[in-house]
Amino acid sequence: MESFKEYIENGDSSMKKEKYMDAIRSYTTAYNSINEESDEKAEVCYKLSQSYFALEPKNIENPMKYAQESMQIHEKLNENDLKVMDLVNMGYINLDSGKRDQSLKYFEEAIELSEKIKDIQLIAMTNNAKAEALSSLKSKYSEAMAIYDKVITMTEKSTDWDNYFEAIYGKLNIMRNRDLNEAFDTGKAALDKVDQIMNTIKTKKEKKEFKSSLGYIYDITSDIAMELENIDEAMKIAARSKDQA
Repeated sequence: MESFKEYIENGDSSMKKEKYMDAIRSYTTAYNSINEESDEKAEVCYKLSQSYFALEPKNIENPMKYAQESMQIHEKLNENDLKVMDLVNMGYINLDSGKRDQSLKYFEEAIELSEKIKDIQLIAMTNNAKAEALSSLKSKYSEAMAIYDKVITMTEKSTDWDNYFEAIYGKLNIMRNRDLNEAFDTGKAALDKVDQIMNTIKTKKEKKEFKSSLGYIYDITSDIAMELENIDEAMKIAARSKDQA
């Protein structure tokens, strides 16, 4: 098992460096070192799926092959929460390769399973994924916005801030194509929400990590300000993002 962990670590390191072929070699060696269907086998299948897709996004044969094997293992082990992650992975593989309709089928199945196991965080995550897929079509903007609003309400109650701000980000991407001023107001309100949440966090380290994880909210709001040619506000937001917690 030590060699397996070493191969996984090497693969992870190569992925971070965007050396995808090296990552595939390491993960494949790890894959071949385990015969039984186990969490470890499923983990390396998931990583192989990701690395193959990063290497060649237009060819989804290998990404889907390993994603499906990971899901089959999780099904046999009765690990429905991890099966949800496999479905989401397959959804994004299809979405990012231009197969929106197929991606929605995987996201719908992931939502259904999340609701079955009553995992609030997974329900939010899978709905965000579905909304993202829908938002790539202007004709589906309203449906996507309704899903994002549902997720925002749900996650604010459960204090699931990761999915909360992912939904905010999704809304902002739609709103900037409809009404820049409304999008800017929504972005500024989101930044105020970040500050509000930070006031409830006790340690400076945790505050800093929380704020850093939401850099994309500052970035999109600043970008919207620039589109409005409001350079002063864009600069204020940029400075605000760098303020020490």
